[in-house]
This record gives sequence, C-alpha cells and structure tokens, in this order.
Amino acid sequence: MKEIKIEGLGAVQETLIIPLAMRAIDAADRRPILGDRRAEELYRRVSYDREKFAPRRSPSYYGCLQRARYIDAELVRYAQQLEAEGRDFVLVNAGCGLDTREQRIAAKTFGAAHYAVDFPEVIALRRGLLGDEERALGCDLLEAGWVEQLAAEVGEHCWVLVAIEGVFAYLTREQIQRVLQLLETYFAGRCVVVFDALSSFWAGRTKMHDTLGKMEARFTGGIDSEADIVALVPRAHFDRKVAVMDLMAEVWWPAKLMKLHKPSRYSTQIFTFTL
Repeated sequence: MKEIKIEGLGAVQETLIIPLAMRAIDAADRRPILGDRRAEELYRRVSYDREKFAPRRSPSYYGCLQRARYIDAELVRYAQQLEAEGRDFVLVNAGCGLDTREQRIAAKTFGAAHYAVDFPEVIALRRGLLGDEERALGCDLLEAGWVEQLAAEVGEHCWVLVAIEGVFAYLTREQIQRVLQLLETYFAGRCVVVFDALSSFWAGRTKMHDTLGKMEARFTGGIDSEADIVALVPRAHFDRKVAVMDLMAEVWWPAKLMKLHKPSRYSTQIFTFTL
C-alpha cells in the first residue's frame, strides 16, 4: 500500500503525527490503554521527519492516551443519554487530525453520524488514508463554513456532540471564544462540547514540552478554570472537568507524584460544557 508523506501541512497541522504515533505504540502493546488498532494501521502508512518527533513513552504518551479515552467515554455517555431520551444526535471530531475516534466508538453511538472537521489539507490527507468512509468537512475551525454546513445537514432539532482534542492549546483565548461562539450560535441549547485546554502557566513554555521541542508549533492561550470559559461565552453551562494528570495517575505511577505539584496537576484539564 502506498506510503503517504506528511509535509507542507503547516506548523500546527503537522503535530497531528504526535497522537497518531502514540496511539499506534499503545495498540502494539500487550496491555494497551486505548487499544486503537486502526491508528497502528494508519501510522504504518505515513512518513514524516523523525528528526522533529520520535515517539516514545514520555509523560505526554500517557496523557495523550488517557485524554482520548476520557473524551471517548464522555461522548458515549451523552450518546446513551440522548438515545434514552429519544433524541437525534450527531458526533463531531473538530480539529480531528488523523484521529480515528469514529472507528473507536461507532459501535457505541447507536448508528449516529460522525463528522470529521479540520483544515482542507488535513482532510485531503485523511481521505488518502481512509478513503470515503467518513463524513468530512474541510475548513478552518475559526471560519463559519463548517458549522453552517453541519447545521444545514443535521436540521434544527438534532443535538451535536463535539470533541475538540489537542487544539485549544494552539489558539488564543479570543480564538477559543470564536470557536465556542460559532457552536453556540448555530446549535444553542443542543450542543455538548468536550475539549482539553492548557493552563496559562504552561502556555508560554512550549520548549519544556517533551514532544514539541523540535517542532515549529507553539502554545499560545491558556485556560485555568471553567470561569475562564464562562467569561468568554456567558451562556455556556459547565458540566464537569477533570485534570489530565489525574487520569494519567490511573495508569502511570510517576503521575501520582507529579500531581502533588499543583501547576503540573492542572497543566491540562478536560472540560465538558453544554452550549
């Protein structure tokens, strides 16, 4: 099968190789955390500059896997709730990169449609790897085109469950506000969004990160609490949050010590809001 090169995507876009590689390593493990076999298959088909990133079992490895597992579970939980209430819903992987979330949770989401959204060049890459097996929207998340198209396709009563994973760390607060406001504008009262956000303490410390040191992408904004989100989108309803370090401590013992340091414990959190 033809090998696909990941080049010319842009600084932030090229970071999509990081979670794919980590999920692939995990899938090959005898005791996987996430067990994403499709990621392992895709990773074998791509090539990239390994001088910039060589996958290893770093702290980010455990954080990436536990983050994905938690967000999967959140989406499934809401899908089960909406299904029990007899409501229509779709799922959206916004800023999807090469994530295979649909393949991981489709069997648990009652046949609901899954949409993948990312820059057009990333979607083209996905299509080269996945073919036409998914609904994909090629658009910058900061532009209204993807929510307009999604709204037109799903109708005015359909709930929208949105995952935004590994994206907001690269956006300013104003840009995060823009994405959430777009969702609120088009799906007010029927949108659940699950996203991770980097703290303001770590936002300016990209060079200290164990996987981004040689990459061009840089962290920008920072979110420290649900109050920061409500300040950006006042009508957003906070549902829950979890520190990624707490999730890491479930599978990696050093995290139990790392979480004793408050800035480390809350370096990244995952929030669930209803818009």
